[in-house]
Amino acid sequence: MKRLALEAGVFGRSTYLQYVALFQWANPQGYVAYKVLLPVTQILFFVELGVYATGRQNALYFALGNALQLTANAGIFGVIATVANLASPANRLITFLSRAVVNVIDGIATVVIGLAIVVVIYGLNLQHANLLLLALCVVVISLTTAGLGLMFGSIGLVMRDAIIIANIVYYVLLIICGINFPVSRLPGAVQVLAYALPLTRGVQAARDAAAGASLGQVGGLLAGELLVGLMWALGGYLLFRLLENWARRGGLQEAF
Repeated sequence: MKRLALEAGVFGRSTYLQYVALFQWANPQGYVAYKVLLPVTQILFFVELGVYATGRQNALYFALGNALQLTANAGIFGVIATVANLASPANRLITFLSRAVVNVIDGIATVVIGLAIVVVIYGLNLQHANLLLLALCVVVISLTTAGLGLMFGSIGLVMRDAIIIANIVYYVLLIICGINFPVSRLPGAVQVLAYALPLTRGVQAARDAAAGASLGQVGGLLAGELLVGLMWALGGYLLFRLLENWARRGGLQEAF
C-alpha cells in the first residue's frame, strides 16, 4: 500500500509539472483564442469543401467528424512535445504515462469547443443524441490518440524535429480514419491501416451516439478503440525504453 501511494505521488507530481510546462506560461485569453481559432478554421474548411463536393445535406457529417478529430491536436502534438523531455529517476512507466494526462484533458476540452461550434454554426441537433455515451466516446478518443502520441513522442529522444512526425500523423488520421468520408471507400490495405489507428472506431461510435445509439450498440467499437490505444501506448513505452538507453549512450538527450 505504501509503494502504491508513493507511485501515485510520482504520477501526480509529474502530471502537475507537465501542466506547468505546457500551460502555466499562457494567459487565458491566448489559450481560449487558440482553442477557438483552430476548431473554427479546420471545421469551416472541410465542411465547405465537403459541401461543395457532395452537397449541403452532408454538412453535419463533415462537421461532426472534424470536431471529434480535433482531439488529435493535443493527443499527438502535445504528447510528442513532452515525452522527449522526460528526465527523471522515478518509475519510468508511471512517469511516461503521466505525460498524457494533461493532454487528454486538453483534448476533451478542444472537442467540446468543436462540438459547440458545430451546434452554433451548422445547427447540429443533439435532441435525440445519447449525450452521456457521446461524452464517453470523446473521453475514449482522447485517451487513444494520446496513446498514439506516446509512441511517436518516444522518437523525439533521437530526432531533433519530432514535430514533423506529429504533422504527418495528424494528417494521416484526418485522411484515413473516417473523418470526412467512410473508411469503406478506402482500398482494402488502407482500411486495415485505418482500423489499426485510433479515432476510426471511436469516431464511428460517436456518430452513432449522436444519432441516439445505446452503449450496447457501440460497446464493441469503444472496446476496440481502447484496445488499439492501449497497444500504441504499450508499444510507445517499449520504444521509449529502447531509445532512452540509446540516447543516453550517444549523448542524444542533451543534443535533441
